Amino acid sequence: MGGRSNVLGSLIFGGLAACGPGTLPGHYFDVTVSGAQNSCTADPADYSEGYEYRLELAGNDLALAIGDAVFATGTVEGCALSYTSLVWSDYRDDKQIRWQIAGEARVDVSGGDGCVNGGTDWEGTETFVVVDSEHPDVAAGCTYVLDVTGQWLKDEKIDEAPAGTTP
Repeated sequence: MGGRSNVLGSLIFGGLAACGPGTLPGHYFDVTVSGAQNSCTADPADYSEGYEYRLELAGNDLALAIGDAVFATGTVEGCALSYTSLVWSDYRDDKQIRWQIAGEARVDVSGGDGCVNGGTDWEGTETFVVVDSEHPDVAAGCTYVLDVTGQWLKDEKIDEAPAGTTP
């Protein structure tokens, strides 16, 4: 993967694999994130990695997390999710690179069907946009496009205390 591995290896969820105590509420998906297009370097888009996404829904709002680390927020309309991250900062060869994720997906929540065809429950793309860069080999405005596919794993609800007790 060459130079792309250096950039994507640190950019893609590098600091997001945090774990917190207990079970966190949400819809859990086992996803594979695979490189599709790379306009940033001459390296091919040969990145592939597996993650466990946790999707939290509150009306039409969503939060997307890995473990307890929320990395993007957005909206849901029926089966369609649209989300963005805040701007992240990373260093390559002591040069700062700032980037942001914009994602879109069709999702079968809770293992349902009808939203995604082909035997998966999550199908979408995430585009990593380099907002600005001090690195001479990574130009501001370039993008890494990733395909995201996955299967629903489980739903976790918030444990509610019995009536008349305090959680």
